[in-house]
Amino acid sequence: MEYILTLFIFIILLSLLIIIHEWGHMFVALKRGVIVKSFAIGFGPKIYSFKRNGIEYRLNVLPFGGYVSLFGEDDSSNNLKGSLSAASPLTKFLITIAGVVMNFIAAVVFLFIFLVLINFKFYYSNIIPNFHFTFGTNVNNVLFSGVPNDKTSSVYKDKLNGLYILKSIDNKKIHNISQIESLVDSNKNKILKFNFYKVNNLNLFGISEGKFYSKSFLDRSNYPKDSGPVGISIEEISHIEFNSFLSKALSIFTFPYDVLQLTFQGFYYLIHQSIIHNNSKIITSQIAGPVGIYMYTNSIFQTDGVVGLLFIFGIISLSLSIMNLLPIPPLDGFYVLLAVIEGLFSYKLNEKLMYYLSILGIIFFILLMIFVTFNDLINFKII
Repeated sequence: MEYILTLFIFIILLSLLIIIHEWGHMFVALKRGVIVKSFAIGFGPKIYSFKRNGIEYRLNVLPFGGYVSLFGEDDSSNNLKGSLSAASPLTKFLITIAGVVMNFIAAVVFLFIFLVLINFKFYYSNIIPNFHFTFGTNVNNVLFSGVPNDKTSSVYKDKLNGLYILKSIDNKKIHNISQIESLVDSNKNKILKFNFYKVNNLNLFGISEGKFYSKSFLDRSNYPKDSGPVGISIEEISHIEFNSFLSKALSIFTFPYDVLQLTFQGFYYLIHQSIIHNNSKIITSQIAGPVGIYMYTNSIFQTDGVVGLLFIFGIISLSLSIMNLLPIPPLDGFYVLLAVIEGLFSYKLNEKLMYYLSILGIIFFILLMIFVTFNDLINFKII
């Protein structure tokens, strides 16, 4: 039942992002004197439609997508007034870029509301070594859990099950993974004293600490290849705080910038790791298509509720605005590039070439969609 509810919310929010994007195209087209024929949510046969001010508003069968149909957009020889083909390069540029701008504005609004609701304190899993948000106060926490099959480790023998937040090793406060690695490397075959708390709950709102432990673990020089010297797996959970009134006010702009920076640096880091380790699974395990995004949405909805949905759809909207700028047909970035070329050099791409490029672009994205969907099904063990 929870999956059905999440799917319903997922479709509603995704449709909202599409409406916002397409409304941007339509609004600027009308303002610039280009005739709008139809505004559609979804693809395929229509379920319902009505006309207002000469524009047909359609709800179609397939909910994933949408479009605005403009007069003359498929006929470059149409020079009638109100035709897109007869519009100036500036008008074409503004109409095309409007969808991207609207998705970016939506992302900023979603993420700021999210920050307000979590009291300007955001927790995230930090896979990038030494990454810090540019703005706000950064705080790192190191979490660990025992390696399940390492039966010779002190952690396994102590029967420590679950997730723990590490505070210190040998009375040295721990803030990042590199500190642990340094201490472990310099104390082989010695006993290390760990001070830590049980993690009762972990989500976007923070870490809930439980029982305190102070235990001694052996730092081994010989250990199983799929484990480590102490027999623990570690990760950094960081959080960013906006404490002053000024930092909270500015976070409406700085937080999306930092989230975008974290996303792209994380993607670059995964590519780099997959190359140096010659292991493509490092990156394919982190790539998500529609199925993966839905599964992540369901997971966040179950742990963080509606507030979590605001965050993930803020990220989706931000990602859509950036990815849509890629100069690949049929993405907006391709038509932005054409408008710029036409404006600077008075050159229009041959209609036949445009057609073939669009077909190639669509084939590319269909193949990409098949790949990421198949990858999702494997990652989530659906097949």
